[in-house]
Amino acid sequence: MTQSVLEPTADSERERLESIALLTDPATIRYLEKIGVTAGWRCAEVGAGAGSIAEWLSRRVGADGQVVAVDINTDYLTHLSAPNLEVREQDIVVTPLEPGSYDLVHVKILLMHLPEREQVLQQLVAALKPGGYLLVEEADIRSIQTCAPPEPLLTRAASALATFFYFGGADPGYGLTLMPAVKKTGLVDVGTDCQLTAVQAGTPEMQTISLSLAKLAPVIIQAGLMSEGEVGRAFELLEQPSDLTVYTPITVSVWGRKPF
Repeated sequence: MTQSVLEPTADSERERLESIALLTDPATIRYLEKIGVTAGWRCAEVGAGAGSIAEWLSRRVGADGQVVAVDINTDYLTHLSAPNLEVREQDIVVTPLEPGSYDLVHVKILLMHLPEREQVLQQLVAALKPGGYLLVEEADIRSIQTCAPPEPLLTRAASALATFFYFGGADPGYGLTLMPAVKKTGLVDVGTDCQLTAVQAGTPEMQTISLSLAKLAPVIIQAGLMSEGEVGRAFELLEQPSDLTVYTPITVSVWGRKPF
């Protein structure tokens, strides 16, 4: 097992966030274009990660618009410098967005990690102006248990990840319950889509899965869910080129408009 597995670094976390963005941003941008984000809009990017969508939004809304990029850790947002883009270090659970203030609120792969996810979802809706749009994208990580050909060790690693999520109050399958959760908020014109990608072992696209496993490997080992040797072997299966195919987490996207 490599040292980076047991001692994740800031660089590896940035790489993980950027790999998720590379995989999921094309679909996100399609949905934002479908919603009709345009010049002059005020947008909130909640859980901004490494800032790729915040940057896209700042270009889209132009000089007359504004983008607020919110994250509990802004270390990976220091490169953002557009004059219409504000970076906020903010715990959205403790400090909600300003009510009635945004034409668009976007959040991706965040609510599933929060025990207070339903409360936060209501707060995000409250932050919209009348007629404003919410776009929420959440994952179901259980799909990574599927490998072709079957690989029991990787299935076990995926199950260990899901188990650890439950331990921390997260919901590894939240994506598949997102549509009814959004409908309960009272939004209208609700739409949905989902993305699932098959990735082959040893390819750059596999980084999204291997870096996420690397982030949680120390606690998985400490909790006794897998041994250090088993985690090391799982990384070899993911990173060495072969015919093995693994599925990324299903990402479910739901959007809706606040009534006037």
